[in-house]
Amino acid sequence: MSMTYVLQVESFTASPDTRLEQNDCGGLAVTAPPEGGSLLWCPDGSNSQVWSEYAYLTGDIYHECHDVLVLVFSFIESGGRRIDVHYGMLPHVKTRVCIPLKVLEGESLFLPRYPGVLQSVLRGDSSVDRSRISRVSISTPPSVSLRSFKLSGLELRMREPDFCYEYQPYLDELGQLAEKEWVGKTGSHEEMKLRLEQEEAAMQASPLLDDIGRYGGWKGAAFASTGYFRTVFDGSSWWFVDPDGYGLFSTGMDCVGPFDTMKVAGMEHLLPPLPDRIGPVRDAWTPQGFSYSVANLIRVYGDSWRERWEALTEGRLKVWGTNTIANWSDSSFIRSSSLPYVYPMEGFPETKETIFRDFPDVFSPEYEENAKSFASGLLPFQDEPRLVGYFMRNEPHWAFVDSLNLTELLLAHPSPLHSKLQFVRWLEEKYETIIHLNEAWGSSFHRFEELAESNAHAEPESGVRKADYDAFDRVLIRRYVEVPARACKAVDPHHLNLGMRYAWVSSDAILEGCEAFDVFSINCYRFEPDRELIERIGKRLNRPVMIGEFHFGAADSGLPAYGIKAVATQEERGQAYRYYIERAAAIPELIGAHYFQLSDQPALGRFDGENYQIGAVDVCQRPYEPFIEQMKLAHGRIYAIRTGSEPPYEEAPAEIPKTGF
Repeated sequence: MSMTYVLQVESFTASPDTRLEQNDCGGLAVTAPPEGGSLLWCPDGSNSQVWSEYAYLTGDIYHECHDVLVLVFSFIESGGRRIDVHYGMLPHVKTRVCIPLKVLEGESLFLPRYPGVLQSVLRGDSSVDRSRISRVSISTPPSVSLRSFKLSGLELRMREPDFCYEYQPYLDELGQLAEKEWVGKTGSHEEMKLRLEQEEAAMQASPLLDDIGRYGGWKGAAFASTGYFRTVFDGSSWWFVDPDGYGLFSTGMDCVGPFDTMKVAGMEHLLPPLPDRIGPVRDAWTPQGFSYSVANLIRVYGDSWRERWEALTEGRLKVWGTNTIANWSDSSFIRSSSLPYVYPMEGFPETKETIFRDFPDVFSPEYEENAKSFASGLLPFQDEPRLVGYFMRNEPHWAFVDSLNLTELLLAHPSPLHSKLQFVRWLEEKYETIIHLNEAWGSSFHRFEELAESNAHAEPESGVRKADYDAFDRVLIRRYVEVPARACKAVDPHHLNLGMRYAWVSSDAILEGCEAFDVFSINCYRFEPDRELIERIGKRLNRPVMIGEFHFGAADSGLPAYGIKAVATQEERGQAYRYYIERAAAIPELIGAHYFQLSDQPALGRFDGENYQIGAVDVCQRPYEPFIEQMKLAHGRIYAIRTGSEPPYEEAPAEIPKTGF
């Protein structure tokens, strides 16, 4: 077998309205309509096994679209199972794509970030059998305009390719796109300094609301004081109650910190010369990369940059009406601030062997022991009145698969996991004899232990068997939640357990055990909160719900990607924020919504390659004023909406296709 296998361009066919031409370099020139388009490669019998014989799919992409190009590589089995790999690529630079085919086993949500690429994310089923791949497609999601790109050198390889790129600086010295102009682009550090001085002076004259208590609660809703944050249902709506007894609807800002660290490794060919690591701008360097926002603050404020940024940001959040420092925020800023905050715990309990992705062997004694160690991270916060509560974790990777059956994967696991043995005991308790089990399942086991000894019977073949798998899924998920939640309450009985910030609720089974939370948290990227889902969760768990993340990006500013939900202009972005947060305040079961995030992401991508225009401020600390004005307006109306004296804002902006990966 040769070291490479070339995917011949004549093997591809295009979807309707997608134009496909062979270019001079032997590759393909592709033009897809705004609705999206795709190329399809269907192997014949002689090459249908190549996907299991090679280790990598590689190819070169070049495009001149107005923003980031997202390509989706889909690997589809003959039975319909599929895995999609989403890749983001910058305009006007050649990018070499490299997909390790091992990822089709489904154990990773994010792929390795190779040089030149932005984020690469895996979606779809839990796994794909490479020997059964019948089709491979390369598609573009919808966009605001045509998508044209060149694809060349597409081949299967045994080893990773070289990444040899031409040097072409993409950014200016302030970390902005060098070749793009927009309203609000900063011309120099001197301009940035003057503008910040003017903002600081104006902020001193801005009055703060006198109906807000010292912990952010609204004095118009008074409850019993306990000295800590708690939740209460007043007969019509849920509330956070602050330590002084005032009701609070939490409006938070995620990632409140000075660093917008850009990953440098692999992007060197796109960067102008960076400051020395031991010079005056040394604080801008971190183990993860380089922060242009910190470098800009140092250029403006000198050695006092951090203290000046903290004072500036504290003032901004209060003037904007934000009442909570939300997830992943800077610990130094939290200590210096007077605002309430939430805490993201670290080190969620793991086990050496997992059932799928990050789902542990939850019946292992190791899981219980690690849960106790995990909970000890709350010890420093036991007596902290400003702490609203803690998140146990964020967006479990196993829960990204809608069709996931954990028990099926458990039985297919080659190791004798403790959870597998527990399933056998669970079946013995339910059916009592192997004869009864075989009658129900239509199986022919000789003893219960066979299910733990072999993976040959993993896939359910009867309705009853599938129902048992689904039922034990709930047992697994309940234990996954309850063990660490119980350990956390034992260490810190005063503060609220705010849950796990699920990316979405893929099935009702996700809610198993979540009564152990004080608040159920979900990240909700929509143009308005999912009221039906929030009401269902609230009634099912008898718990309030909060939103840990939402955001909007706009296409009229200085970044080539607009995030998961997007609009055309900054004015519409402000309108989108107001529409979302005011409708959130009108949902009785919902007690807060936190915006992701304070600052734009770096133009060449953070650690995982996200580079979204989603911040309240840009890399030069310039607030997006049309966005901020609508945020202030919404925050000033929240309690009138919450108590029903005013209706929420009704004008939803027009959505444009996202560039979220």
